[in-house]
Amino acid sequence: MNDSIDTISQNIMTAYIAQMQSGMKISKIISEHNNDLDELSGDDIICGLIYRLMIPMTNSEMVESLEEAGKIMNPEESSSDEEYDAVEETYKKPEIRRKIKTNTCNCDVCSRVRECLINFKDYEPKDELAQRFKDSINETCEIHKIYVI
Repeated sequence: MNDSIDTISQNIMTAYIAQMQSGMKISKIISEHNNDLDELSGDDIICGLIYRLMIPMTNSEMVESLEEAGKIMNPEESSSDEEYDAVEETYKKPEIRRKIKTNTCNCDVCSRVRECLINFKDYEPKDELAQRFKDSINETCEIHKIYVI
């Protein structure tokens, strides 16, 4: 019984990580289409996660994201020897609330992000995992005093 619970828990965690990983890919696209910045911002990340919550992955995106999540969940099976440099955190939580920032690019992804932002507040997740994902986004926005349109 415990093995089946562990397997179910691992599968849920893998799906959640896959969702996050795919959202980060969207965040990178949003950031690259923003001519004002040279780095990924917190707003880009939130926009990417909202997009991924509301726009279903294609089959190929799902397979790729699940493979990446599997590597994260089982690092000993990964052939990658990537090392990450420690970066000093310079972020300070804002004192006042502000609206989330997005770019003005008119490509399909960026346009859909803006559409998702408009509809995010009223979006009803279809399952418990999606609800947890939305709750995480809302909590992050609340902590960092960001409001979505």
